[in-house]
Amino acid sequence: MPKVLSQSQIDAYERDGCLFPVRAMSAERARHYREKFEALEARVPDIKKMKTKSHLLAPWVLEIAEDPHILDIFEDLIGPNLRCWSMAWRVKKADGETFAGWHQDSAYGAARPVVLGALALSACGVRQGCLRGVPGSHRWGILKHDEKDDPKSILAKGQFIVDEFDERRAVDFPLEPGEMVMFDNSLVHCSGTNLGPDRRFLLLVEMVPTWAQPARVRQSAMLVRGVDTIGSFDDEPRPDAEWSETAVANWTRVVEARAKLIFQGKVAPSVAYGGTRAAT
Repeated sequence: MPKVLSQSQIDAYERDGCLFPVRAMSAERARHYREKFEALEARVPDIKKMKTKSHLLAPWVLEIAEDPHILDIFEDLIGPNLRCWSMAWRVKKADGETFAGWHQDSAYGAARPVVLGALALSACGVRQGCLRGVPGSHRWGILKHDEKDDPKSILAKGQFIVDEFDERRAVDFPLEPGEMVMFDNSLVHCSGTNLGPDRRFLLLVEMVPTWAQPARVRQSAMLVRGVDTIGSFDDEPRPDAEWSETAVANWTRVVEARAKLIFQGKVAPSVAYGGTRAAT
């Protein structure tokens, strides 16, 4: 028996590679976590580190990853033994310029499958540049991507799909605070510019089942539910405190290892991946 989702929702996810909206938490709790991020942002100079594996940097982010209700949603889709692949903040300026081009996360060294729950911590409607995806595109295989060091792209490598596909099949994923859109990491998706008066706060909660296969080389992910009897992933250290010296050192070690896999093209790592290039 599913714990949160209905069987029809599970069937829709398997068919479409996406499902929305799914209530993850209350709007009040979503606002609380946004405020936690903004308080951290006010005191640390390199907040862009929160763009990947932020659960290694702050116990309160790991608290979201280990929320029983959120894990129940993931369990309904990929089973009871779960590792957290990443907790990735996507804060989009209200500048009418910042965007994410069409891409597939699985094209850049991720494990397969990774299921993402894009959690809205602010209003994430069409006007705010919500996610947009093509249902069923997770079954297309990996399309050809190019990359560009575009300062307006929110993506790590400014990547974008160059293969042709029918964009008319795409749908918007508008979300209210506390809602998630669930999607497969091979889903073709993008997001537009934020034309609203406020920043758009989206947290990508990324989980893998323990039976997933890392891409090309062995990688790490934190066990957050169940047991791992397969052993395809290395464990990750839990943060001892928010942005502590130990937590930052552990984040750096883990992310630099991952960056060697991701940044093999013409765009170098940004500060969000332990490099020096500016991150949007």
